[in-house]
Order: sequence, then C-alpha cells, then structure tokens
Amino acid sequence: MKTTLTATYRTLQSQVGRASARMQQSLETAASGVRLNKPSDDPSAAASVISTESQIRDSERFQSTISTAASQLDNLDSVLDEVENLMVEAKELVLAAGNGSLGEADFEAYSQQMKMLKEDAYALANTQIEGKYLFSGYEFNATPFPDTEDPSLYQGDDNHVELQIGPGQKVVTNVTGAELFQGQGGGINILGLLGDLEQNLGSMDMEQALSRLDDLEVGADQVRGYRSKMGTSAVRIEEAGVRMQEFTDSMETKLSSIRDADIVEAYSDLAQQEQALQAALNVTAKISQLSILDYF
Repeated sequence: MKTTLTATYRTLQSQVGRASARMQQSLETAASGVRLNKPSDDPSAAASVISTESQIRDSERFQSTISTAASQLDNLDSVLDEVENLMVEAKELVLAAGNGSLGEADFEAYSQQMKMLKEDAYALANTQIEGKYLFSGYEFNATPFPDTEDPSLYQGDDNHVELQIGPGQKVVTNVTGAELFQGQGGGINILGLLGDLEQNLGSMDMEQALSRLDDLEVGADQVRGYRSKMGTSAVRIEEAGVRMQEFTDSMETKLSSIRDADIVEAYSDLAQQEQALQAALNVTAKISQLSILDYF
C-alpha cells in the first residue's frame, strides 16, 4: 500500500507540474497578447515568424533610405529653385541696363548688382547640408568652388550619389557642381558667365552684355533640366515609399495572424487552465492526507 500511495502521489505531483506549466503559458499569452513567446510554443509557426520579421526589418531599412533620399532631393530642389531665380534676375538686370542712356555711375551700380548675383551663385554652389557640400559628388568635405575669381576651378568629383530604395532599385540624389554650374558635357559655365557680365557692365560694354542674353537663357534652362531630372527621381522615391509601406503593412498583418493570440480565446484558456490546476492541487491535497486507517 505504501508503494502504491507513493507512486500515486508522484503521479499527482507530475500532473500538478504540467498543469502549472500550462497555466503559466496561458497567463503569458493573455498578458502579452502574443501566442508565440518562444519557438517551442509552436516550432512550425516559429520559422514563418522569423522569416516575416526579417522581411519587415528589410522593408524598414528601405523606408529609412527612402526618407533620406526624399530629404536630400527636397534640399536639392530648394537650391536649384534659387539658382534658377538667380539666372532670371541676371537676365532682367542686363535688360534693365540696356534700356536708355546710362552714365558711368549707373553702369557701376549695375556691375555691383551683377557681382552680388555672382557671389550668391557661388554661395549656392557651395551649399552645405548637415556639414556636407551638396555639389561635391563624393567629396563631401571639399569646398567645390573655393575661388570666386576662378570659375574653372572645381574641387569636387563627378560621382553621383545612389541610394537603394528597394530590391534592385537605386536612385540618384545629387547633381555635381561641374554639371550644374560649369556646364560639364557641353553646357554653360554659369559662374563664368556671371563674372563676364560683371566685367561687361563695369566697363560699360553694353553690346557685349546684351549678346550674352541667350547664354543666360541657356544657363537657366540648364538648371531647369537638372531640376526636372531630380523631380523625376523624387516621384520614383515617393512611389517606392508607398509600395514599401504597403508591403510592410501586409507583412505586419501576416505576422500578427501567425504570432498574435485571440484575446477572448486566450483568457478562456487561462480560466480553464486555472481550474485544471486547482483541481489537481485539491486531489493532491486529499491524497497526501490519507493514512492506512482510511482503508479500514
């Protein structure tokens, strides 16, 4: 009889342990709202959870890059807008100087205004965003145009910054100073043109100044062309951002369907496990109080 009671007691202890473990798992599920707190909870589903979480992390990295690219293009477009407006102002200044009879003092005033526009152009060409030069290519720390009297000097490089905005998708987020301001590839050297016009007005050579009006328009179109090109990149980035957000949302929905618990079901299961544990404890308590006299 003693052996039988001991075996029975051990069996009951084992049942209490299992009931306690099940109740603890149900408690964790109800408290966290997560059905899979560890791989052993459901090994077959754990692999899907790991894969889905990895895809979400990749998507979030792309979204971060997309945000960075969009910010860079916003900054670039703002500067290009200022350069375009500056070219329009330079053209209007030359036209104003070409109207009527002007004295030496008038030409000097117009020359000074053109000098200010040239200096503004150099300042825009040397724009820094968060400590990095916008138009230096990969040479972020190099002042692209250090000498306002030498429009041919460029200390940046010809590299384009590409950011990956999705699997197999890259977008260019910069224009080099050589392209935009020096007309690399057959365009107009905007900085040199403004310097020439400053000298023309200073020497009262109105004929020469007026002959450069077409060049000013070509320079403005040059800026507009790069602005349009970067605008196309901005549209691609925006579309990629929408697609990536939709993908992230779908993956999070999938993850929730695999990992998350039904709260009503979780609390119902918790109640059942609490009852089962209490029942096991009650039986164990009664068995532990038995003696040999109970059998006579």
